[in-house]
Amino acid sequence: MTSRRGTLIEDGARELLQMHGYTVRTIPPEFNKRYPPAHLVATRETGENRHIKIRKMYRRPSTVETVESHCTKDLVQYRKYLSRHAEDTGLHCEIWLYFLSYGFCCFEVLMGSVREIPQFLLPVPADPGNATIIDTISTLVTPGFSRTLPVDPVERGEV
Repeated sequence: MTSRRGTLIEDGARELLQMHGYTVRTIPPEFNKRYPPAHLVATRETGENRHIKIRKMYRRPSTVETVESHCTKDLVQYRKYLSRHAEDTGLHCEIWLYFLSYGFCCFEVLMGSVREIPQFLLPVPADPGNATIIDTISTLVTPGFSRTLPVDPVERGEV
């Protein structure tokens, strides 16, 4: 458990990544120049590394311009990190914006730009009685993408 705020959101992101085959570790909140500037590091056996920083936002829209204006410190840290690790082809630095009403919007930080990336789809749990932390954060998927996790209790068959 970290001392950062928003650990429930972090746990939801971690579980979402694990459901899609990633091994996820949490970066401690204290400063250490050897740590990447991220909250989570998700890796796959294929060599793909996703360094993810999560930011809670209160207003839409989430556009590239929003990231560039509200996350400038994160962009500078990521670009510095990318320049030091230019030989690592599987490295992806990402900023995930979390909106209480809309869920996650994901952006990849590149050396000269920022681009929006699609979010994962959530599987519908087979047994609603075995709800996971993802079920408590039912708005993880951005409305622009197809959503497979029903929010309505009637849709889930609980009523």
